[in-house]
Amino acid sequence: MHSPVALPAQHSRNTLPIAACMLALFTTILTSHMPTPLYAVWQQQWGFSATALTAVFSVYVLGVVITLLTMGSLSDQLGRRQMLIPGLLFILGGAIIFMLAGSIHELGLARLITGIGTGMVTGAATAAVVEMEPDGNWTRGATLSALAFTSGAATGPTISSLTLRWTDHGEVWPFLVAVALCLLTLALLLRADWPAGLGQRQQDFRLRAWRPTPIKVPRALLGTFLFAAAAISLAWSTGSLYSSLGPILARELIGVTDLALAGLFAAGWQLVAGASQFAAQRQPLNRLILVGPLLLTAGVLALAGAVWQESVWLFIVATLTTGMAAGAIGVVATVTIARAAPPAARGAMTSAFYLAAYLTMATIVLSIGFASDRVGLVNSTYGFIGLICCASLGIMLLRRRAQP
Repeated sequence: MHSPVALPAQHSRNTLPIAACMLALFTTILTSHMPTPLYAVWQQQWGFSATALTAVFSVYVLGVVITLLTMGSLSDQLGRRQMLIPGLLFILGGAIIFMLAGSIHELGLARLITGIGTGMVTGAATAAVVEMEPDGNWTRGATLSALAFTSGAATGPTISSLTLRWTDHGEVWPFLVAVALCLLTLALLLRADWPAGLGQRQQDFRLRAWRPTPIKVPRALLGTFLFAAAAISLAWSTGSLYSSLGPILARELIGVTDLALAGLFAAGWQLVAGASQFAAQRQPLNRLILVGPLLLTAGVLALAGAVWQESVWLFIVATLTTGMAAGAIGVVATVTIARAAPPAARGAMTSAFYLAAYLTMATIVLSIGFASDRVGLVNSTYGFIGLICCASLGIMLLRRRAQP
């Protein structure tokens, strides 16, 4: 008699906190991707090297990794909202430092703070959205979280690119948007009536007794884990190239002189990768294991052709193709780790999985920047393309590991 009324009421009570968590995730990812089109502007203004630029980008990864290693599971005991609010304050602080930055060292500090905030917000916000979905619809909750993540990743570079085109202070205005979103999100988090029994602070929790989640993988699952970690590292490494050096590649190697247009390539890559990830979830895993690496190989070969011929059209093809491939490979990696990890080791395996991805991403980006200063951006890009082709072949040869 009462269930038809109770479910809509429960959904209504959860609407504001779910919206607040989704906005927190969107704002966090938007802020972390917003600097991408601006690196070329800062490099022109301050004259720093490619190594320095990629180091600034990679410092963000350091912040995320520090958080994963120390506070990855803290929201389980401390409470989701109690983790989200300080995380958003870190994001707010990073946006303000970006906006006022006058040197590359201040950019590095802003990236580090943003990375710490990202590590605090993403896990807690995703878990909260999943938990608060009515009827225990975890699939819908995960989809909403992925949508907020993808939207933020594409919107951040888009806003920066548009402000470069339409304003005189394109390196300042985007972060005013980020500051406004942070303040709005904090207000919603403080005002939301959090559902009782979901994501609350545990009564027996004491911060002095808390210890970080250990990063370990059961020996029997090591082969499957290595395959999944290699797959996600492959997908993320390609994305990191676009996020760190994409606009500079477009400007210096392809001949796109408009900085605003060059920045939109990074936004386009994120959008295509996110859409591909949604579409690939409906495909059989054994098909994705072959299609993803083959598409990625074709995409980076198109990138090589774009650099060789200075072709904008080939660069567009490379952006679309590598984005679709990264989405498909990302699904292979996340499904593999989700199937393999037993409940008792799921937290530790998932943390190790993302830790491997972030560290690989930082290593690749730093290596490209270092090589660019020694052998040139063209040669380092060709080297990256060769590495991705070899890694894609390796993933296909090891595809049996995807079946735990």
